Amino acid sequence: MKNKEPIKYFTHPKNSIFAGMQIRENPDDAFENAIKRGMKNPEDWMYMYSENGRDYFKHCDSRCYRSYPQFGFVETIKNKIQRER
Repeated sequence: MKNKEPIKYFTHPKNSIFAGMQIRENPDDAFENAIKRGMKNPEDWMYMYSENGRDYFKHCDSRCYRSYPQFGFVETIKNKIQRER
């Protein structure tokens, strides 16, 4: 597996209502990941945020949420642990 760049997130000011939320700088990457993980009809979904190694999407019509694990998340953690040893 190729070593990809880490996911980049927007940084929000501490006094913002979005402080603490992780929102990808490039939501297309979240969609590519979700499609690889089984998302059907991506045009019906909106990327909302990421949390705990998962990307969250909201359906445009039903407003229900669905999440997908970030591709390579486990490998990223394993690599980080090995580097710290």
